Amino acid sequence: MATSSSVEAEQKFDALESTPLPKLDAIDGVGRVGDPVSHTLEATYFDTSQLSLARHGITLRRRTGGHDAGWHLKLPLGPGKRTEIHAPLGSADTVPVELLDRVLAYTRAHAVLAVATLHTDRVSYALYGNQGGRLADFVDDRVQAQVTVGDGRRLEWREWEVELAASDGTGDGLLATLTRQLSAAGATPSRRSSKLATALGGEWPAPGNAGRKPDTTKGAGKKRAADPILSYLQTQLTGLFLQDAHVRLGRDDSVHQLRAYTRRIRSVLHSYRPLFAAGPIDDLERGLKSLAETLGRYRDTEVLHARLRNALDELPDHVILGPLHDELEQRMVLRADTAMAGIRTRLTSPAYFRLLDDLEAFIESPSLTTKGSAPARKTTAKLVNKAVKRLRKRHDAAVAAAVGHSRDEALHRVRKSAKKLRFAAAAAERVHGRRAAKLGKAAHKIQSILGTHQDSVLVREELLALGSTAGLGSAAFTYGVLHARESAVSDATERKYLKGSATALKLLTGK
Repeated sequence: MATSSSVEAEQKFDALESTPLPKLDAIDGVGRVGDPVSHTLEATYFDTSQLSLARHGITLRRRTGGHDAGWHLKLPLGPGKRTEIHAPLGSADTVPVELLDRVLAYTRAHAVLAVATLHTDRVSYALYGNQGGRLADFVDDRVQAQVTVGDGRRLEWREWEVELAASDGTGDGLLATLTRQLSAAGATPSRRSSKLATALGGEWPAPGNAGRKPDTTKGAGKKRAADPILSYLQTQLTGLFLQDAHVRLGRDDSVHQLRAYTRRIRSVLHSYRPLFAAGPIDDLERGLKSLAETLGRYRDTEVLHARLRNALDELPDHVILGPLHDELEQRMVLRADTAMAGIRTRLTSPAYFRLLDDLEAFIESPSLTTKGSAPARKTTAKLVNKAVKRLRKRHDAAVAAAVGHSRDEALHRVRKSAKKLRFAAAAAERVHGRRAAKLGKAAHKIQSILGTHQDSVLVREELLALGSTAGLGSAAFTYGVLHARESAVSDATERKYLKGSATALKLLTGK
């Protein structure tokens, strides 16, 4: 089933039955108003019995009538903006799989059923600018709703809605003008994000943390130490939900991104664990580590495949002995398919859904220690400085390690410490501002250099295994050449790190 997506930018208004239509052609920037167009719309909204989608600001409906009849899934994008995904009408009782896959991280395998049916008599007016281009649509809706969830009820209301023709931000000023002038005409900007929210009324759930905007208020240093960390975790969890859908839909780079969000959350939980009670943190870290390992098997194969393919492409033809390109493709595709099967099994498992439940519950209602309730600035600074000291200690150990396997392992530990520091600094950036940003940037530089080094280490291990295969014949020579080239890359990145680390560590430690 084909789907399409777009971004909508709109503002809803509550209007009384007696409120006269405003003079639309008198609104600043509007040069002409199109003739009224009438539609009769009927929309059935779907959710779990716990209203899991509504809790995250998501609406899923099937609508007939109008120019865009079909299934609509609306996902929050920002203030006044949502991503709207369309699918054909299909069956009235069966939600398209493509849409369900996008919200499985929210529904977590709970059944999705009809929760409300809305009948709307709509009159729409196209608003054109002085140059003739279509700016927006103004709609006057009279709605009748039948709610089937909870106690059930029937109700009627009237509302206005303005939706911009362009969603690229160029019309944001116009939307503000329309909002101001329509308010002056007697309408009230609605606090509800959708018609379903109005229909459900008191049944509409309070937003979960992943459905709320991150805390961007000033004076974060005066808050509890746990507050900016929880806000950061909330942002990462929102990103994790988005990438969950992308993985299920087979989007490029989605496994990498999902793994990155998973590791950020785990790393920040680890760095700031003194702020929270130990039990929940321990369980979350174990679950996130296991999830990252499942995702990592596919991601490591992606990196290894690309690295080996590029390395073979760079070799002269006379050095490539045997059908190594074809063998590489077959081996890596099989490995990737096996790893992806493991991911799909994991992402539909009860353990995964429990992990998401536990993450939401933790962020929404954490058990804080005394440090977690202490002032943010001093407490978070100590924990970030602790991460800096750990990195410095591991750097010194790596420099002292014997060249070879011991040095490789030590540099990998430095990389992991740099990554932890980077995420710890990012979580505290609302408190410490530019200082935290500089720390994160320096740590990222170290992480990037040593990331290239670690990739080379893994490639060398793979090449050594391939080149040692019994009965390999002349192809062993090619693997040996590739191994030597990778050893040179590894040595070069090690030298680059040792040469550039002094500057980065000076910035980190102030010494």
